[in-house]
Amino acid sequence: MENIIKLNKIGVVSTMVRLCGFGLLLSVILLLNACEDNTQGSAVSVSPQATSPEASAINTTAPSAIGESMTRIKLQRLIFGEQNSSGGRVFQEWKATDVPHEPFQVVYQLEDVSVNATFANLSEEERRQLTDHIRVDGNVKWKIEEGTNSTNQVSIRFQHGIIPFVLYVGDLPAMTFIRKEPVSFAFSPSSGRDVPHLIVWAQEYAPRLLIPERESSVELVFSEEMKKDLPTTNEGVTLAAKWIDTKHLLVQLDNMRVGEQGLKELYLRMDNLRDVSGNRLGAGRESLLVQQAPTTAWRYAQSGEIAGGGPRDSFYDQLVVSDDKQSYVGIVRLGGSMGDGDGTSYAFILEQKGKEPVVIENVFYSTIEPDNQPIQWMDDKTLMYASYYGVYAYDIEKREKRILHEADPQEAHNINFASYDTTRGLLHLLSYESRHETSGLERLTYSSGDPLPQRTQAYTTTVQVAKYSALDMTITEAPDGTYWTRIQADVPYTDYESKSGAKFTAKGIARLVTKQGVYLQQFEKGEFQLEASGWTLWQPGQTAKRIANPPEGSFTFTSGADLIARKEDRYVIYDLPRNKWVPWEAPSGEKNAVPIRGKDGLYRTSVE
Repeated sequence: MENIIKLNKIGVVSTMVRLCGFGLLLSVILLLNACEDNTQGSAVSVSPQATSPEASAINTTAPSAIGESMTRIKLQRLIFGEQNSSGGRVFQEWKATDVPHEPFQVVYQLEDVSVNATFANLSEEERRQLTDHIRVDGNVKWKIEEGTNSTNQVSIRFQHGIIPFVLYVGDLPAMTFIRKEPVSFAFSPSSGRDVPHLIVWAQEYAPRLLIPERESSVELVFSEEMKKDLPTTNEGVTLAAKWIDTKHLLVQLDNMRVGEQGLKELYLRMDNLRDVSGNRLGAGRESLLVQQAPTTAWRYAQSGEIAGGGPRDSFYDQLVVSDDKQSYVGIVRLGGSMGDGDGTSYAFILEQKGKEPVVIENVFYSTIEPDNQPIQWMDDKTLMYASYYGVYAYDIEKREKRILHEADPQEAHNINFASYDTTRGLLHLLSYESRHETSGLERLTYSSGDPLPQRTQAYTTTVQVAKYSALDMTITEAPDGTYWTRIQADVPYTDYESKSGAKFTAKGIARLVTKQGVYLQQFEKGEFQLEASGWTLWQPGQTAKRIANPPEGSFTFTSGADLIARKEDRYVIYDLPRNKWVPWEAPSGEKNAVPIRGKDGLYRTSVE
């Protein structure tokens, strides 16, 4: 499972920032200098002694220099940062009183490393004296950064260090810098037991370890020999844990809380953990959310037959099964948009009988969900999914992801919706003509093997359906044609285009296509945004008929060929012959069953 993941640390010390250059990293460092209350003296990425053989070979006796004796006296803060072409972060911040008095080792992980020192009342002459006598031993490119507005700041940047190198600054102890790969960890079933588990490196949504509800502890195995510090809660309280040996940590699952998704969970903050050399966990791997999932089974609503059948099925919020039923995607819902917007982030895990799971995406953010699911099968060997930024295909045999269509980097032509027509082999999408200036959409259709789409400019527009949220102009494929959403008089209408070229239009947006007709959700224009106003059932070429509204305050979704509404923990299904909403029941009569949205028409039930 080690390839499943990238963790994101919660906290100031290891916050990742996107950089256009090193100057922005320095700006972040200077900003942290002003945050006295945020000092993380306990989050040490530095070892008081140089323990590596390479480091031991370097002389760490500081050279004498005139005027250097005032360095420690006037030092206020010492900060270490690192960066590469993708971004950078501050990984250590010390007040003057935290700086060791003996030579120490700094372990960094990215390509470049920096030191920023803040002093009190440093004159220009004193700063010049100090910088003139800074010394570095070792094979590394380095320079003192200029451009700071304060004489009290001294910033040094090191690039492409090949072997350990040593920095001497005044009367501070020698600092030996060593670049290492991050410490990593994995789940280790205790006592050789075969425990189903899944690790998802979920970045800002918190990396998570999913295990069965029956487990009372988890054992983590680290890639390096570790010091004996223990993980804490997010509030800094030490957890009930112990080191079995220098690599194996056993954590008791005490005092778990119920999370937003209804699972019992325990948050492990591990940014204080270090190996014996002073190295730390990698960025995004410095915390872990342990979640316990009750045992569940997945079934088809029409037949009651088992769907999926893998050992990790209890961890998934949705299953999307291939037509040949030999493969399926397990979907983990990570959470909603981290900013303005209405999207959801998911993890996609490929499951195949008799094979280890393959993580297709650890975190994928999207508002584009054909058939009420964020990923769909193009054929039995290929998956397709889309976001604002692009449409992607994934080959399950080659384990390769490729771009089918990509928006420009400035996001002016982001994608509003995309869907694949499996019957005719066509990729349809609606793209903003200029997202920064207008809500107008153009229509694009890709044929198999043709790199250039058929393009219809000014096809339609979109409208606000909620604050910061534009209406997803759905494209719904059917064996005999395609249903397109367009805006007329500021509200959505559906155009049906048959294979023979016939075209029909009805008010509303297509949510579900069945043999009995198309269920259209109706909207009216409100003061600031669209307002839902009911449902109709439509046969193209005939007049749409109003149907009974779902319960007030409920959330309506589709599951297979059914229209279902949920209000709190109660589910009702639309009964067409009686034109009413009735309680939903599982085919096999399970009392704890839950219908799941998506075209496969699945439900999930707890297993004792």
